Order: sequence, then C-alpha cells, then structure tokens
Amino acid sequence: MQRVPLCDSKTTSTPDFPMGWYSVARAHELNAGDVIRVHALDRELVVYRTESGVARVHDAFCPHLGAHLGVNGKVVGEAIQCPFHGWQFGAGGECVKIPYCEDIPSRARVIDWHACETNGEIYLWYHPCNEAPQWQVPTIEELGNEHWTAPRYAEFEVPTHVQDIAENSCDPEHFQYVHLQENTPPSTVTIDDGDGRTIHLRSDMADAAIPGKLHAQMFQPGLAVVRNVYGPGAEMTVYNSSQPIDRNTTLLRWTLCVRNEIADMVGDSAMDGIIAGLQQDYPIWGNKVHRRRPILCKGDESLVLFRKWVRQFYLPDAEETAA
Repeated sequence: MQRVPLCDSKTTSTPDFPMGWYSVARAHELNAGDVIRVHALDRELVVYRTESGVARVHDAFCPHLGAHLGVNGKVVGEAIQCPFHGWQFGAGGECVKIPYCEDIPSRARVIDWHACETNGEIYLWYHPCNEAPQWQVPTIEELGNEHWTAPRYAEFEVPTHVQDIAENSCDPEHFQYVHLQENTPPSTVTIDDGDGRTIHLRSDMADAAIPGKLHAQMFQPGLAVVRNVYGPGAEMTVYNSSQPIDRNTTLLRWTLCVRNEIADMVGDSAMDGIIAGLQQDYPIWGNKVHRRRPILCKGDESLVLFRKWVRQFYLPDAEETAA
C-alpha cells in the first residue's frame, strides 16, 4: 500500500534568483551623501551616493566587527565610513582607510555589486558568482520625454517569487478568471530573434472597459514595460522594475506616464485601475506553490515558451531549480 504524498506546501520550493538587473532605490530618493539600508536578494545591502554623485551598492556588514554600514554609516568623499570604528570602504568594496592604523589588511573589503543608474532608478546587477553584467538596462524613452507627462510612482510588496510575477505577464488565459474579463483576449507571445533575451506579449483588448491594444516587453524576470494604445495620441506606458526581497517576497516599483494629449483624462484613475488589477492577483500569489515542473496542456503554449525563455537567466548547473 502506497502512502499519500506529503502536502505540496511541504515539498515544493522556489528557485534561486534569476541573474539580471534589479531596482534597489528611486534615484531621487538618494542625494549626494545619503546612505540607505536595503534588503534585497536575501541580503542586507548598503546603498549610498558619493559626494561626486556616484551610486554604489555593497554588502552591508563591516568585515571588522560586523557593524551594518547602512545604519548610521556616513559618506566621506567617495567612500562609506563604518559607524563602529570609522573604517572606510570605496570603489570595489575595498577598505581605503582605517583612521587609527596605516596598515590595511588585504582581506578588509565588502562585496561590491555592479550598479547603474537610469530610468530614474538605481539598479544592482545580480549574478550568483558576481560576474560582470552581460547586458545593460534598457532605456525607457517615454520617461523624461516632452510629449509625455511626468511619471507617477507606486510600490507594492508582493508575496511571491519574482519569476512567478514575470510568468503572469505571459499568461493571457488568467485575464478571464482572475481579472474577470468576459473572455481571453486574442494574444501572441514571441521571443526576439538574435540573443533571445526579450519576450513579448501582444493582446487585443477590444473587449476591455477601455478598448485598446497592449504590448508588454519583458527584458528579464523583474524588468518589463507595458504599453497601451487606445487611439492616436492616446497612449499609456507602465514600467515595472522589481526588487526581490527574498525568494517569496518581491517589491514592485511601478512608473506610469501618459501622452500629454490625455493627461487630463488619464492619471490617478489609471494608476488606481492598475492597482486594482494587481490586488486581484494577490490571493493567487499569496497562496500558491511554485511548480518547477508543472503539468501543462496544449492550450498553454505561451507558458511553455516562457518556461523555456526563463532558463537563460539561471546558471546551467542550476537548471533543476530554474523552471
């Protein structure tokens, strides 16, 4: 007699973090000399801006006696100073000064993460071996464009893995059941030729409350832009950049702007509508398990394509934990 298997909640586990760029702060939140504490990728980090304006991201704990550099740490020139004994760490995470000792130990360093700043945000490049970035963050042309409104911002902490959020964007079938649309909108999911890094969802939202066409581009899990076109000059762009907090929690940073022509008609109401849609996903995300090898049917072509696409963001030896 075969025993009943344990509950899936006891036996399933989420993947590691996919490699890529992840938002850790809005650029306008970090002035020269500012220091903030960030929890991302299951790590404690310190994010600071040097006096010359460069944003840096390091692991947070001082190698001396373990103080958190993001709690009462201080920017001194181009370095961050530990609040405990004044040790200073600069570019590359190296200790550049010990105020009471000229001889700096060779192992006195913190892990330094590759960082960049664009689209009004500060990003950390994550690779399990901390190797150099393999691509750059794409520039969202609408942000700062004179024909588009100033951006509106929103942030949400979502109780699920960053990959599951990304997969949602390639699953038009759930629109009918979770978002209560009358039917599944005609949709296609494709992958760019060439390096195959960008995946596209195009949907005809003719039956939506505000009819239009939707084009979502996903550059990696956790980095996507959704463009809605409702007619000539009637366009809206939503940029989504994620900060994985841990394997089961993700902070979404959304940036929304619309064409100037519809600024008076669309704005806070559009953001409210997007928030309402996200809240419909919460009960699913907060109570599901991650299926590494899901049982899919013939109607799940877009999900099959997504699962093949997402494998490139994991190391080959992590394939068993990537899907």
